[in-house]
Amino acid sequence: MKKQITKIILLLLLIVTLGNTLVLADGEQNENAEEQNVAEEQNSDTTVEPNIEEEQNESPQTENIKAKVIEAGDTYLRDNGNGGQETVQDVKVKILNGEKQDEKFNSVYVLTYDLDNKVVGRKLREGSIVYVKISEQNGETVVDVQDVVRQNYLLYLIIFFFASIVLVGRKKGIKAIIGLIITVLAVFFVLLTTIFKGYDAVLVSVGTCFLITVLTFTIIGGWNKKTISAALGTIGGVVLAGILATVIGYFAQLSGAGKEEAIMLSVASRDVVFNFRKLLFAEIIVSALGACMDVGMSIASSLSELKEKKPSMTAKELFKSGMNIGGDMIGTMTNTLILSFIGSSLVLILLYMSSSISFLDVVNIEAIATEAVCAISGSVGIVYTVPITAALFAFINRDKDSYKTQSENIVEGKRSLKL
Repeated sequence: MKKQITKIILLLLLIVTLGNTLVLADGEQNENAEEQNVAEEQNSDTTVEPNIEEEQNESPQTENIKAKVIEAGDTYLRDNGNGGQETVQDVKVKILNGEKQDEKFNSVYVLTYDLDNKVVGRKLREGSIVYVKISEQNGETVVDVQDVVRQNYLLYLIIFFFASIVLVGRKKGIKAIIGLIITVLAVFFVLLTTIFKGYDAVLVSVGTCFLITVLTFTIIGGWNKKTISAALGTIGGVVLAGILATVIGYFAQLSGAGKEEAIMLSVASRDVVFNFRKLLFAEIIVSALGACMDVGMSIASSLSELKEKKPSMTAKELFKSGMNIGGDMIGTMTNTLILSFIGSSLVLILLYMSSSISFLDVVNIEAIATEAVCAISGSVGIVYTVPITAALFAFINRDKDSYKTQSENIVEGKRSLKL
């Protein structure tokens, strides 16, 4: 029966997800159709002047393709054209695809990231695969090295990660990988896509949180009392974290746009106007979700084992045990989240410290204050996941069930009966 219920729930959730995807796709098609109609109307009222402008604005043909470094020289300094110097490296590359495949070109790779030549990247090695841009200038082919191709190494790391999960976790490890894939797909194809379309970030983040939590816990532990209490406890913790961050952000007058990334997003996305205060709520939800899921499932699993070993435990005893177990977890999990946020903003903090400003001034900077609110609110969500999960599990399993157990007392070959 439980397996059938699980399949039905998974099917319903998949149908809902596919339905949302189809709605978004249909809306996008309608928008594209409207844009095409407007463009056709505009083109019908214009002369051939736009075609002339397009021909005038055409730039020399460029193409981003892959190449292999076959010769790599030593690095040296040269004038950067602004009165300073930059670190460069002479390389020879062989084109791997495109119209000029197998052709070889000399190029110069710039390793300097800043104007003062203080931040220098790693030099290229023979055999390195790079992205290059090919352009035609004054009848000559010019090849510029853009960056190193790194996706293969990331793929190797992911494969090693999955293999480690399966090696240690066995069947549960496979379920964990499925849950992780669902989480990544939900974040990229549900959360980010819908927010970028202009949907409310608060509703989308809560809905995505619910979807990820229910699907992941159902795959890992099945649909039972343990999963229900863990899922509801997790959702309660992350939503509480988001609400707390929103309230504090309102009184602290955080706009959510104090980060450099927010400013760049605002400039780059001209068609969508983002509400950065609501995006702050979504950031809290996503950041705290993983830790809250860990705490929620750990509490529910521990209490499930206790209830199985001692079915006569009352709701009060279950709740007390859950709080005792959760108390030991709170210290490490809150440290994990706090250190994660500090690590992500470490360079930013050092940047402000290098400006010789006081600690209080650093704390009052909106970008730093936003990170602090995120870290502390997420940790609060972890803390309250413990009592919420413990209370829900205790309430769901509040009935006293007694089972017959095999007695260890044997008298003259006869087994005594004991409850």
